[in-house]
This record gives sequence, C-alpha cells and structure tokens, in this order.
Amino acid sequence: MIGDGPLGGFRVGGRGVADIRLSADNVRCVLGIGDAPQEMDVGLLLDRLSVKYGVTYDVLEPNEMPHPDIEACWDPDSITMYIRSDVFVKACRDDPRARFTIMHELGHGLLGHRRTINRSNSERPPKIYEDSEWQANQFAAEFLMPLDVIQRLGLNTALKLEMHFNVSAAAAMRRVTQLAKRQELPC
Repeated sequence: MIGDGPLGGFRVGGRGVADIRLSADNVRCVLGIGDAPQEMDVGLLLDRLSVKYGVTYDVLEPNEMPHPDIEACWDPDSITMYIRSDVFVKACRDDPRARFTIMHELGHGLLGHRRTINRSNSERPPKIYEDSEWQANQFAAEFLMPLDVIQRLGLNTALKLEMHFNVSAAAAMRRVTQLAKRQELPC
C-alpha cells in the first residue's frame, strides 16, 4: 500500500513492537511454520491462506497493477493481495526481497489495516507506531526473523540473519539495528 500520510503510510491504530511480534508469532504457529520461516514455500503458503482462511491473492501483470511502482498491495475490502507477476515468480523462487514484500502485504491484512479518512491534529502529528507501512514492515521482520530464534541461536550480525533467514542484506541490517537499540540482540 502506498500511502500519502506524513509517515509514508496511513494513520492506523497504534501498535507497538511487542504487539506486532506476538501477532507474527501467532501466525507462524497457526500456519505451522514455527521457527523456520526461511524454509516456507510462498506459493503454497498463499494457496493455504486462500483455501483455509479466505485470504485471496491475484497475480497481475505490471500494467494491471494500480500504480506502476507497486510490487504488491493489500485490498482490505476484498481481502485480496494483489501481486505483480514478476514479484510472485521471485517469491516462489525464494528471492529474499520478494518474500519480504509478500509478508509485508500479509501484515497489512492480518493487522487489520484499512484506508481511512481522518483528520490529523496538527498539534499531534502521527507517531511512527501509528503508520501502516511501519507496522507492516515490522510484521514482515518479526515473521521472517523471529526474535526467539535470533536469541536462541546467537544470531547477532546482519550477515548471520541474512544467511540463516534468507532475507535481504538491507532487511537484516534494519533488524539488527532495531534489536540493538532495544537491547534485544544476543551478545
């Protein structure tokens, strides 16, 4: 979802890291993914979500997407994820960035994000934890790089996260930086 809000997304109900982490952990548990999201078959996961939970997806050609820059997007009204065809193919081939994109969009859906028209009080600009894009990125990071696995295995560098979880170098670096700031990174 491309937003036009001051933070890049749309203002949504505030959710902190702990709440989003719990949601991601619960989703992995319900889907039977557990500690190994790096071994998940994205195509099979999307099919399971569709058949078992009514979360549909549609693979579109680039010219069919709502905007040329969009790789995937979530439509809350139809409970559908629209995925650009090249991104879908890459995700099914375990491309780290494409996998993150799919989990980001799934995060929008599972966190209940809906486009809303609201008035922003200029005296209180939106906080980062009220930004739909930040929340969806956090969900994808928590889903693909679970903290309990990071701590149990002592994965304390971006390279270790990248290699273990099959995520991009950029996603691994952001995750390590955030966990270090929160003093959750193992020694």
